[in-house]
Amino acid sequence: MNTPLKRHAALVQLSREHHDGLLLAVRLQQGKNALLRLWSHDVFWQAEYIVKFFDEHLTNHFAEEERFLFPLGRKYITEPHTIVDQLEREHQHMRLYVDLFRNPKEKNLVENLKQFGKLLEQHIRCEEREFFPLLEIHLPEQTWKELEQQLQQRHSTQKS
Repeated sequence: MNTPLKRHAALVQLSREHHDGLLLAVRLQQGKNALLRLWSHDVFWQAEYIVKFFDEHLTNHFAEEERFLFPLGRKYITEPHTIVDQLEREHQHMRLYVDLFRNPKEKNLVENLKQFGKLLEQHIRCEEREFFPLLEIHLPEQTWKELEQQLQQRHSTQKS
């Protein structure tokens, strides 16, 4: 049995947000096999849902990772920065998909939805299984304290 990963307190909120992203990713990949509870098989509805999810959740989530975590990854992770570069490319690729979904066309929509779901899942799993653990290994404790304060402050201003 896999034991749940214990995250540094500064990363807990971001990890929780990943859960909702994984639910979306799995439903998109399941296509017509996805359960209809709080979901629709209508691909235009799904495209609209992704845009809303992106605007309400992923925009701020990506901004926090890009403003705080990725620079720390570049500074403290001693391995090549390919993981940070990959994660940034994936953010950009997901933004491009969301732009397509803002004015969806029927052609390739089903495939684009599945590909977005696959990319979102791979991205989240990479952050949770590779990037966050590398940060937890390499960041000094004082940096963690500063990061935690910055993220808490950002979350509190977003709620107001």
